[in-house]
Amino acid sequence: MLLIGWTIVLVAANAHAQTGSMSYWLMRSEDGHTWCGYRDSAEFRSAAGKLAPTDSASVTYASGKLIQLRLQVSPESGDWIVIDKYTRTNKGFILQRTNLLTQAQLKVIQDTTIRGDSAGPLRTESVTTLAGKKAEDRADVDIPDVPVATDVRKFAFMAIVDEMRTRSIPKLCKRLE
Repeated sequence: MLLIGWTIVLVAANAHAQTGSMSYWLMRSEDGHTWCGYRDSAEFRSAAGKLAPTDSASVTYASGKLIQLRLQVSPESGDWIVIDKYTRTNKGFILQRTNLLTQAQLKVIQDTTIRGDSAGPLRTESVTTLAGKKAEDRADVDIPDVPVATDVRKFAFMAIVDEMRTRSIPKLCKRLE
């Protein structure tokens, strides 16, 4: 199941790389505090295949501005995966959240708009089975409680991205608290 999430993150980030923008791929190591950033998606995929991290991210810039951030979070149990895609608009960010719920065999897609330091409520856009078939919108399903970031610059791993951007470093690992 985790590989599905990695594919989602990498395919989208590679599409941005082809348009002249710069993307960075990151993952948290097993210790829970060290993040490693990569400028090369193949090197990232290779390292991710060996470590199987629970958290990963991709960050894309165009013309020096952050245009998209994808964050994948899952517990060690593998009961769920949350994939957040923050996309810049002229008024803030749009968040599209994909909840992959392995116990219930459901995929729930939600979205919200983030303006300034506030986010609207998450709205459910679709509920399907993990196989892609339409499913009932079930209110009894427990959605993971992953906070919505109103300032994506505050994610700890952004310090690694900033350092990689200013120093043109192809790979950087740092312990972040």
